[in-house]
Amino acid sequence: MKKTALWFILVLFGIEQAALAQDVTMPLDNSKLSANANYNKGNMSKPAVLILHGFLTNNKFHTITAMEDVLQMEGYTTLSPILTLGINNRRDALTCGSIHTHTLQQEMAEIDQWIQWLAQQGHQKVILLGHSSGSQQLLEYLANYPATAVTSAIFTSSFYLNGKELGTKESELQQANSDLDTHYKQPRKYSFLFCNNNYNATAESFLSYQGITRQRLLSTLKQLKIPSHTIMGGGDERYSKVGRNWLDDLRASGTKLYVVDNANHFFSSDSEPVLQDVLIQILNQPTTP
Repeated sequence: MKKTALWFILVLFGIEQAALAQDVTMPLDNSKLSANANYNKGNMSKPAVLILHGFLTNNKFHTITAMEDVLQMEGYTTLSPILTLGINNRRDALTCGSIHTHTLQQEMAEIDQWIQWLAQQGHQKVILLGHSSGSQQLLEYLANYPATAVTSAIFTSSFYLNGKELGTKESELQQANSDLDTHYKQPRKYSFLFCNNNYNATAESFLSYQGITRQRLLSTLKQLKIPSHTIMGGGDERYSKVGRNWLDDLRASGTKLYVVDNANHFFSSDSEPVLQDVLIQILNQPTTP
């Protein structure tokens, strides 16, 4: 009986949230592109939470929707943008072999415009929440923009993007820098994150992300002027490349670290509700406005 009642409550909540959700399209400044986001208005006395997806995915990825669900249940407004990655009205995930012309700088500008959009809706306080490379993009945004509306940041599955242990090849960096110097615009195939020799990108696009080294990420975390929290999966397969001392490095950076035992990079399956519990734990802390 209890399980039936709980199921019924969750179904009703899902129907209510679906009714409140809005699919928002926003023209980007100084661009011919428009970007899309899912907006769900909650309690206006609480900060809005901007949730950013990971590498080449979108706001329908299960890690993102799981975080959306629990935040909305707690009464928070959520905005989950889809970074355009240079594609007008992008909605679908991209592959390694897609032609990548987007840059980190363009993505930071998109994030900033979405924060401005939230302000226009009356949300003067914003919490940033990223997954995987979305965490790195948000962190770089905080390092490069005033972001006065942002009161705190939550990073999940946060790793750096450039390192020999990650598969970054010095020969490819040299080639990309040469292409940039000679204004060669055609894409080449690089190794980048899980794209092994098949990340089809222009030199400008590829190089824009290579500044996020291990040291860069840690030093940027240390310099943050707002509270930050980092949630990591204890069973993330990426430790096989970066070492489990990555967790020690994160602790030493000043971010408050939470480790979900046995969880993979995406907090799949049984780890999903644990991730949701940790998010609520963080939001209920007095240091998070």
